[in-house]
Amino acid sequence: MKMKKVVSSLLVLAMSVSLLAGCGTKESEESAKTEEKETVVVALWGNQMLEGYTQYLCEKFPDVDFKFELVTNSTDYYRFRQDHDDMPDILTVRRFSLKDAVVLKDYLYDLGDTELAATYYGTYLDNYTYDDGTVNWLPACAEVDSIIINETLFEEYQVPIPTDYDSFIAACESFEEVGIKGFVSDFASDFTCMEVLQGMSTSQLLTMEGREWRQQYEGGSTNQLSEEVWMPVFEKFYDMRDRAGLAEEVDWVNRTPKDMFIEGKAAMYRGTGADIITFPGRGDDKVSLLPYFGDNESENWYLTYPAFQVAASNNGMDDPEREQLILDIMTAMLNQEGQEKISYGKNMIPYNRNVTLELLPELKNLEPYIDENKMYIRLASNDMFRISQSVVQQILKGELETPRDAFDAFNLELESGDSENEIAAHLDTFYSNEFTDEHGNQAASAICNTMREETGVDVLFGQSCYIASDIYEGDYTEKDLEYLVDNDGGWPVRTDLTGEQLYQLVEETLALKSNRGGVCNDSTMYVSSGFEMDITRTEDGYTLNKLTQDGKDLDRTATYSVIIFSDRDWYIPVVQEAVRFEVMPIDTVPRATELIKQRLVEEKGQLAEPTDYIAIK
Repeated sequence: MKMKKVVSSLLVLAMSVSLLAGCGTKESEESAKTEEKETVVVALWGNQMLEGYTQYLCEKFPDVDFKFELVTNSTDYYRFRQDHDDMPDILTVRRFSLKDAVVLKDYLYDLGDTELAATYYGTYLDNYTYDDGTVNWLPACAEVDSIIINETLFEEYQVPIPTDYDSFIAACESFEEVGIKGFVSDFASDFTCMEVLQGMSTSQLLTMEGREWRQQYEGGSTNQLSEEVWMPVFEKFYDMRDRAGLAEEVDWVNRTPKDMFIEGKAAMYRGTGADIITFPGRGDDKVSLLPYFGDNESENWYLTYPAFQVAASNNGMDDPEREQLILDIMTAMLNQEGQEKISYGKNMIPYNRNVTLELLPELKNLEPYIDENKMYIRLASNDMFRISQSVVQQILKGELETPRDAFDAFNLELESGDSENEIAAHLDTFYSNEFTDEHGNQAASAICNTMREETGVDVLFGQSCYIASDIYEGDYTEKDLEYLVDNDGGWPVRTDLTGEQLYQLVEETLALKSNRGGVCNDSTMYVSSGFEMDITRTEDGYTLNKLTQDGKDLDRTATYSVIIFSDRDWYIPVVQEAVRFEVMPIDTVPRATELIKQRLVEEKGQLAEPTDYIAIK
């Protein structure tokens, strides 16, 4: 674990020597204050958490030196970190199951007897409790996943709004008769395949047999589907495929059904509370989020998944003061104020007794289901994502003829597992992910320099926290290589900028704090490749002094080919508006991981050497 805790006696001695020497300047006092801070490494699963938590936590805990990392959304990622004895202090992940997380159990703090765990409803906490009573992970508020309907469209065509599965199918058939898709979804996405399977059959998964099977599966005592529980699940999906006409959707990506919905070409689609905000129909349409439908209204359920799960490493928790600090930070993330930071769209529900979150009017129909705790937390192991996609796509393509075929295919893939252990590359050099005023973040610099070289552009500008860990010397599988740089929120975009615009880009970026992609401290600072930045740290943040290339002033009149690597949905539009530039189509530049694999696997090369790209005064 990377710790910078200074022993108080040494600090007192250093300050005494300074005073005796007549050097007790304001600068040395400020330096001493900085050294007194406790370093806490917080791994954030997605870049929207940058906006929600970084500034908030820095203000809430001014005596903590936070290091924020944007990490891969997988519990296996933390296995990779633990293998290198480099576990962050606080871990977050969205794709979660106890089954996948069990390999980390011995390395994580047991939250079971904490006041924080006691704030959760028992029904939900059961999904996070091991057989021995250990609780390593706690959920934040939940995204609700279900069926979004255009009530206005239903009214226009005089189609009754569904209340159960049969009336849902009847609605699909009625809309088909007038040339409108009744229900659409994006079955090219693994999460959609998994969620529709589980959502439409939640009541089946919540039978006594279903609960027992899930407990056994999550606990690792079985790696097969129960025929009694799962055959009805596949039977229902086949019926839905045939009667709702789903076959053509096998290759639809996430945006396709949403575009159809906002154009009035579809009456219902699988979506979330967040989608209601972003894709609200044709403009003035009335939309709402209905549950996944059971055989009768009492068997309707909403599917939920937490915005994230949070855990703490055992490292350093034997120090009572540090233990309390970590728990205080986690509490700040999960209390009323903290959960409001990530539910600002009014589209999430809490699992805690002491948290109340306001809902959009379009989501008010959730309230009776919330009161009855009819919110099923999805079963989201890595195998469930991967195999649900494989089997559902085979069903839609007609490659698995019967529900029995689908059931057997799912179990066969569960039995065979997902083997990705072959060594794909060897890295000869270790690079640290720690930020220093003289060198910046050398691990991030090595990745950014590699991306720039592989794409052949003049310069690259990217947020360093997308490179979350040290770059370790040694062997890597292809999956491990994917952990070197986060892909979930960032996608490199290509543009051309003058030197003057490059100055503006850096200045605008340093001024951002609350926006996703903003800079709140050293760990969220940006990396420059192909040019250097001279920056002053101020009480309010950072100020750009000048940009250079090889030590000479950057030519403000020249035009440079540029790659920007940060949040494409929030950061890019903000800086585009300020700096006035256009980006090339999003698929012009491969994803960051693909560029790294291209260098290390296809070309059998090494990462580019890092550069001293920044000087902070």
